[in-house]
Amino acid sequence: MRKYPATLVRVFENKLEAGADTDDEIVFEKADLEQATDELEIDVREVLEIPSAYSSTRSLPDEITEHGYVDIALNELDDDAETYRFVKEA
Repeated sequence: MRKYPATLVRVFENKLEAGADTDDEIVFEKADLEQATDELEIDVREVLEIPSAYSSTRSLPDEITEHGYVDIALNELDDDAETYRFVKEA
């Protein structure tokens, strides 16, 4: 599996294991991306490139879209850190 999709799938799986509800948007941050790349032993120069690459330009991996998520967006509700969210269809 390629680096970016594999990382996103691992972030998603980790969030579900931590109790995230797939009825809602799921928020994640840089630390979640770093944890996923560490777990997968993947080297990514800048992990924040991953959500940026998917924001409205690439389709999310099937393992995420099968739960109704269609995009990644910057979480504008968080002023302190760059956080993102898996977005469901409207």
